Amino acid sequence: MKADGSTYYYSDYNFAGRRVYHDGNWACCAGTLPQVATDYGINSYLQESGTVWVNLYIPSVLRWNVGANRIQMEQVGTYPLSDAVEFRMTAARPEAFALHLRIPASVDGARVAVNGKAMPLEVTKGFAVVRRTWKSGDVVELELPSRLRVEAIDAAHPDVVALMKGPLVLFAKTESQPVLTRKQVLGARRNGSAEWVVDTGEAPLTLVPFTEVGDAAYTTYLKLS
Repeated sequence: MKADGSTYYYSDYNFAGRRVYHDGNWACCAGTLPQVATDYGINSYLQESGTVWVNLYIPSVLRWNVGANRIQMEQVGTYPLSDAVEFRMTAARPEAFALHLRIPASVDGARVAVNGKAMPLEVTKGFAVVRRTWKSGDVVELELPSRLRVEAIDAAHPDVVALMKGPLVLFAKTESQPVLTRKQVLGARRNGSAEWVVDTGEAPLTLVPFTEVGDAAYTTYLKLS
């Protein structure tokens, strides 16, 4: 979104996509994007008696009361650009509760530690549970590693795929549609915090999350030979 309210009106998923701004400022539907983004916080955490559920991994602070006890949990990290998420506890006095941490289906071997000590990880219905009496200064370290994978556009076109890392779709910044092998695509190497590079045998192909595309031409899907 530009400062005057002009918005990138529709995501372009063609083989030759490009950012195109809508003619009108604050256009209906696309103009509600800022509201949608601010509503993410509503679904970040769920809380009930003796339990806190962490549903989204975004930098944030959760505060709640258990009787007269004021508790705060600060979440830091850059997931999904990095695999690490950290939670820092503050409480007026120690408090026992269960912390449920969502483990996405794309994660390959999640790990959790409390105050530097690895904890056993049991995942039930997509959540790992850490139960203990929490006190100020406690730190939870969660690792959510994931491998590169490809997802086909549909069952009828198994060789037209998007490259993904965890929940991120990686968009190829290119003016033309490259034809690559599956091995080349899955061999993409990381080049910085938000960039991957595929060796094509000719010029390297750069892939980035959608937020990093900018005004470059791009393609969502790659054709496999």
